[in-house]
Amino acid sequence: MNNNANANEVGNREGDGRGNQGHQIPEHLLRVAPRPRDVMFTLSERQLEMLYVRWDAARIRVHQQIYNPHLPFQPYPLPPAWSEEARAMMILWVARERRMFELEMQELEYLLGLRGAR
Repeated sequence: MNNNANANEVGNREGDGRGNQGHQIPEHLLRVAPRPRDVMFTLSERQLEMLYVRWDAARIRVHQQIYNPHLPFQPYPLPPAWSEEARAMMILWVARERRMFELEMQELEYLLGLRGAR
């Protein structure tokens, strides 16, 4: 990739050689790319059911590691075979759930007076 905006054909189209001074995304690119908040991902009932079963298994493993580390662990089950689209949705779902948990714990700390007031 060339770092010169004019060489990459996204610079100033007026031809004055100044490049993209306003740091604006060209209008033709905005028409093509969907806005991130406009993209919807849905999981099937089967995928959600499998996900929650695996999440419960993950909780059990974590609790065993913390409270009963002397007990033998069950082997990990084989991971499901995901399509690329389903795998991407799962990654996004897990990231969203992780962020929601972090925000919930942060709110709990505020409510318990463990963090400064906002």
